[in-house]
Amino acid sequence: MQDYVTPLPLAALLVVHAACVASAVIIMAAREGPYPGWRVVGPSGTHWFAFVGSWGFGALISWVWLLVGSGRADAAFQMRIALLLAIAFCAMSAWSGVQIAALRRMSLRWRGATICWRDGNQDREEEFGNFESLRRSIGGAFYIRFADQVVLKLDSHARNTTEFLVRISEEIGRDVY
Repeated sequence: MQDYVTPLPLAALLVVHAACVASAVIIMAAREGPYPGWRVVGPSGTHWFAFVGSWGFGALISWVWLLVGSGRADAAFQMRIALLLAIAFCAMSAWSGVQIAALRRMSLRWRGATICWRDGNQDREEEFGNFESLRRSIGGAFYIRFADQVVLKLDSHARNTTEFLVRISEEIGRDVY
């Protein structure tokens, strides 16, 4: 190990890598059920790339910080930045993993005019015809409200989101997306 590797930065790096491992476990525990005949909204390639790519890049930078170092005159500064980058990439990977698990647990699906999803410990079922409004947050998520005031939060980057919103438009006869 390099001489600048001290207990506090090393502990911070270990914590974010442990968070990535925990996210991977959470993802595996949040299995999507098979829903034959249903269209399912779930994690897209963007989610998986953010999870795996960020963790991989964070691991690469961690390896450089721990074992390789730098021979340049500004090596101390470079390694501080490398540590911060490794922590940031791993933290974003862990966050992406939590988002993937949430999408998998939600199990949003539709067939015909019926929409089903899991909201916490409760299964929800709505009809497309009960659609009342659609709002987009600053973060990009869609908030879909139904006539009974139930709100469905939908990730704009999830697989089949566009198809789901188009299906709402088709069902109610006006463009919502």
